[in-house]
Amino acid sequence: MRTIKLHYAWIILAAVILIRGFAGGGINMTSGLFLSPVSKDIGVGIGSLSIYLSITSIVMVFWLPYAGRLINKYDIRIMAVAGAVLQALSFAGFGFMNTVYGWYLLAIPHAMGATILVNLLGPILINRWFSKNAGTMLGIQMAFVSLFGAVLQPVTSNIITQYGWRTGYFFIGGITFAVVLLTAFILLKNRPEEKHLLPFGADTETAGKNFNFAPKGQLAVPEKTALHSASFYLLLFFMIAITGIGVFTQHIPTYGTLLGYSVKRTGAALAYASIGSAIGSIAIGIISDKIGSLKTCYGMIGIGITAVAGFLISGQNFTVFAVSTFLHGLVSSGIMVLAPILTLKFYGQNDYEKIFAKISMGAPIASIVLVPAYGFIYDITESYRAVLIGMICLLAFAAFCITVGWKKRCTREGCPSWRKTS
Repeated sequence: MRTIKLHYAWIILAAVILIRGFAGGGINMTSGLFLSPVSKDIGVGIGSLSIYLSITSIVMVFWLPYAGRLINKYDIRIMAVAGAVLQALSFAGFGFMNTVYGWYLLAIPHAMGATILVNLLGPILINRWFSKNAGTMLGIQMAFVSLFGAVLQPVTSNIITQYGWRTGYFFIGGITFAVVLLTAFILLKNRPEEKHLLPFGADTETAGKNFNFAPKGQLAVPEKTALHSASFYLLLFFMIAITGIGVFTQHIPTYGTLLGYSVKRTGAALAYASIGSAIGSIAIGIISDKIGSLKTCYGMIGIGITAVAGFLISGQNFTVFAVSTFLHGLVSSGIMVLAPILTLKFYGQNDYEKIFAKISMGAPIASIVLVPAYGFIYDITESYRAVLIGMICLLAFAAFCITVGWKKRCTREGCPSWRKTS
């Protein structure tokens, strides 16, 4: 009887799910639960405490390119352990702090570790180990991040209520540190050749003694060439624009209250957004594998326009508001799934880690600029109408960037610049 041997790529997927599940779904998605109890206990406003989250985004912008280079240079297990020390132990360290400056200080190593574990490790490992259906795998691991968050958020909330916020920090930081360390040492492998394998779905004709994993004629663009191409900046602007839509999630509770909906109903709408994000993570990956990443981008932009239009007309109808939050969740989930897919499509595997790290800078840049910008616009106008109209403009700009960027993407013949040369 023939036995089917499990490809080690599936073990890597499970390891990525565990690491990103606790680092992203655990630490990142529970951070907001601590703001209110901490601010009351140490005697500062939530706004002052929240500055540490802005520091985190700023550090990510500057750290991402260096982190990408380090992951490309060093063993992924070493980088995962370093990420756990920086992110998880810093998060646990918040539990020892008594002044807001402690959060500001620890935000720096916290952001450096999160960049490795949450932003880069998953997409990089999946693209190393999966030659086939990488988009689907990216979607699956993102969906699990949301699932881990859905489980760990109420657990953390109960711990804070019963034992205090300090214990909550110790628990989430400690368990994440332990899980990442064990997973890194037991399950992680750097590349398929360590196991004498080809990436899952790769052509097996070259298997055997010759472990040259770059298929003949494969796109392989050096980092320096990519950074001087028109497509790089168009893809970066696309990421900023799309993330600008996603970050509106933080303003949905305020917008719902402004429309006259109760906290309970607004909370229910946010649950629909989480469901949309979980479904979208898998759906966008699968659809991208089936019809291509460009058409998927257009579909995501269309859904985004529908969601924003729904927000504009949802003042008298909660169902429209709830459906809009669900659609908004679908769009938000696409950011972390499409970015690695598009980077691979535009530039290939050669310097993928380094180029993807720089493309990923678009997300924290958008968070730094647009989250407070939306708040200031609301403060001035006492309305989100201008914000929503601006979001439609952002979606139009995203469509322009991905259309032109796709036409100017790198091929084996070269990387087009802004102007054609003879």
